[in-house]
Amino acid sequence: MWALPAQRLARNLVASGINPDWQWTLQRLQRMGVKGMDSCLAKLLFQTTIYHIWRERNARRHQKPRVSTYCLRRLIYKAMKNRICSLKYKPNHKLEGLLRRWFEVTA
Repeated sequence: MWALPAQRLARNLVASGINPDWQWTLQRLQRMGVKGMDSCLAKLLFQTTIYHIWRERNARRHQKPRVSTYCLRRLIYKAMKNRICSLKYKPNHKLEGLLRRWFEVTA
């Protein structure tokens, strides 16, 4: 389920790493390691997507109106942007250009 929003949002980042199989996806995320902006963005995107899908699932269980996949993608995009903006990195930190990289992979 997480594959659809992730594919459209950041196909340059995780396109080859999207699969509906949970084990495969988790292994792929683990193999990315902890270094680099793409690894950080992929893991953050995974967490954010799962969170918003879970919220949508709960809303449906409580008879709230459904959210379209387009709106869900926009919510995830905005949440990612807000989360990255909230991180305060010191100058010359290895993840200092994270927001710039996010804009590059989602363009």
